[in-house]
Amino acid sequence: MSNERWKNFAQNMFRIGTPECAVSFGVIAMVLALLFLLLGFWQTLLIAALVALGAFIGGVKNKKEWLRALINRLFPPKQRIAYREQPTDAEKRVKEAMRAFEHEQRAKGAARSFESKQDDQP
Repeated sequence: MSNERWKNFAQNMFRIGTPECAVSFGVIAMVLALLFLLLGFWQTLLIAALVALGAFIGGVKNKKEWLRALINRLFPPKQRIAYREQPTDAEKRVKEAMRAFEHEQRAKGAARSFESKQDDQP
């Protein structure tokens, strides 16, 4: 095969839907099946984990940042809400006084509007 054909084959090896991809995944499945039959499930799983670890060590340049991003993707950080202290007794008394004052003002306004309506009637 010419150099151009090998380059084209390598580009299409993992492009879904191409015949090259079908061949490469068939070979991968055959190797995996042989490992299961010859070694068993746990040994094959160990080999797969070690291959993944090797690919991680060789393929990731900034490992610390990659792991931090992976952990943040799996377990997103919670939004921090500032701690709010309980109001003191003085603050409670001030709020109660303000509510009473507002209630009193509303009552006076309602009484004034009632009186003005009474004056308007003949």
